Amino acid sequence: MDADDERFDAPETDGSAIPAEDELIAELETVSLSPSEHQRIKDLLNGEQMDRIKGHDRRYLVVGAGGETGAATRREIVYDLLDTRTDPPSVAMQLEDFGLTPAEIRLWTRVFDILCGRATHVVGVIEDFDGGYVWELGLLFAPSYRSKVWVLKRRYPDEATERERYANGMAASHVEVLLTGDRSHEWVDTDELRSVVDEIP
Repeated sequence: MDADDERFDAPETDGSAIPAEDELIAELETVSLSPSEHQRIKDLLNGEQMDRIKGHDRRYLVVGAGGETGAATRREIVYDLLDTRTDPPSVAMQLEDFGLTPAEIRLWTRVFDILCGRATHVVGVIEDFDGGYVWELGLLFAPSYRSKVWVLKRRYPDEATERERYANGMAASHVEVLLTGDRSHEWVDTDELRSVVDEIP
């Protein structure tokens, strides 16, 4: 077990709540983008990064915590493992690959929605229900994407920590859908995380 795993990184809490499916879809439909914002999305999704994913039989969109955290480092491990698969030819992508900045937050949901559509598999690396990435999880609860979603969920060694990390009333009605079944795999440390990646086709 890595020392980083033993520390149980403190989640980055910003008061976010996982949005309900109808709230998220309503938000997608009501976002009114300026012509320059539409052009920005078009440029982002028709550039080098999108060219990189063309021609691959498997296209993995990897989602989860970002920033400079242990959780983000572990998500990067999953990204690297999926991106190096060759049988069949595979490629991994993540939202930040496309050059969106924090100042362009209005564009993130739209770009994420488009990338979910382009992906053959959406892989969520989940360690808690806190932080700015939780709205991504809300979109993954939607039936149109659920069939593509694979979840790698961190399991904590005691029930108290498990409850603390995953306590979120908004998510309660959705969580069973994503975190159960044969497309959800638990891990407790980095070595086990590497192993469960093999369960994703």
